[in-house]
Amino acid sequence: MIYSIVRKTIQAINSTFKEAIDYTSTALYDLLISHPIDSLTYEKLCERLTGQQKRILVVNVGTGVPLNKVLDRFPLNCDITAIDINQNYLRKANQLFKDKPQVKLYQLNFNQINQATFGTFDVIVFSSSFFLLQQPTEILQQAISLLNPGGRIYFMVILSEYQFFDTFKYITSIDLHLSAERDFQQFIEQSQLKISHKQRLQKVTNITTLLLKLFIYETHV
Repeated sequence: MIYSIVRKTIQAINSTFKEAIDYTSTALYDLLISHPIDSLTYEKLCERLTGQQKRILVVNVGTGVPLNKVLDRFPLNCDITAIDINQNYLRKANQLFKDKPQVKLYQLNFNQINQATFGTFDVIVFSSSFFLLQQPTEILQQAISLLNPGGRIYFMVILSEYQFFDTFKYITSIDLHLSAERDFQQFIEQSQLKISHKQRLQKVTNITTLLLKLFIYETHV
């Protein structure tokens, strides 16, 4: 009897502790990434989209906060497939989009996206996520194969060589896997993609964007 009570108490404590850790991780992600960085890149993304782009794939949607903020600026009647592998982030995203059927969320790696199941897309968005993916050359070729004719691939990226981000990873456990601007540019140029638009994003009221090199790249085949 006593053993059963102790076991249940320990289980309850462990469950509460895990929930606290999960909440803290999600809150940190929104505080440090979603609001100061991704929200701005999604705003700029909307300026590049057209009414003809109806099928959109968002890779690493995170908590969904930035996408939710600008959803009404996406093309009318578009169908958005949004994926992430982090269950905690998707839990929040599911709450945000539960009454928004145009957004379909999946807990998947990008390499699990295939034409047979998901079809092809007019737009693929790598939301601060490209450097998190394994085998980037293969991933890029896969993304190109999922594009409809005239489709676009957008990269919303921080390009920096600052050692500060090693400390950032240690403090927050958020690893941005950053690349230098020249390395990323060379990577794109060596692929089948051509850069149709490139913009560094800065905002006077957003100190993060003044300190970091935050870019949006629009590319096409």
